[in-house]
Amino acid sequence: MKSPSSTHARSRGQSLVEAAITLPIVLLLSLGVSDLGRAFFYREAVTNSVRQALRIAVSSYQHGTADNVCGGTSGGPLAVTVTSAIPPSGGQIVTIANQASLESSKDGTPSGSVLAGSTLSVTFHCLNGAAITNATSSNGAPNTTGSDSITASITKPMSVITPLLWPIVGSSFPIKVTSSMRTEY
Repeated sequence: MKSPSSTHARSRGQSLVEAAITLPIVLLLSLGVSDLGRAFFYREAVTNSVRQALRIAVSSYQHGTADNVCGGTSGGPLAVTVTSAIPPSGGQIVTIANQASLESSKDGTPSGSVLAGSTLSVTFHCLNGAAITNATSSNGAPNTTGSDSITASITKPMSVITPLLWPIVGSSFPIKVTSSMRTEY
C-alpha cells in the first residue's frame, strides 16, 4: 500500500507539469485578446477623431484656412492635401488637428491624446487659388460631384504585443480611417 504522502507529492508534481504545459497557451491567448481589444479601442478613437476633424474642417470658421491652403495654387480644380502630427506642433491645420487630438484626449489637452504619434491628413479642393465652396463649385446649384468636399484621414501605428502574431501582421500595423464631408460654406 502506498503512503498518503507519496501520492500527494506525485499529485503536486503532476499539477506542476500540467500548469507548465498550459501556461504558455493561456498567456498567448490572453495577449492575443489584449491585442484585439487594443486594436478595437484605437480604431474607435481614430474614427471619432476623424469625425471631429471633419466637423471642424467643413465649418464656415475654417473657410480662411482652406483659402490659405489653396492660396499657392493656380488653375484647377485640384486637390491639396495638408498633413499634421497629432498632437500638432504648428502648421496650416493646427486648429483642426487640435480638435482631432482633443476628441481622444485622456486629460483634456491635445498632448494627452491616445492618438499621439498619429498623422492627420486633410484634403481641400481648390480652384484658381481659392477653396471650392458650395457657391463656387457649380454656380450656386447643388453639386452632385462632391468637388466641394473635404477629406480627412488619420493613420495610427499600433504595435502588436503577441509574438506569434508577428509573422502574420508584423510587429506593428497602421490603423487608418478616411472620411469625407461636404463643406458648409
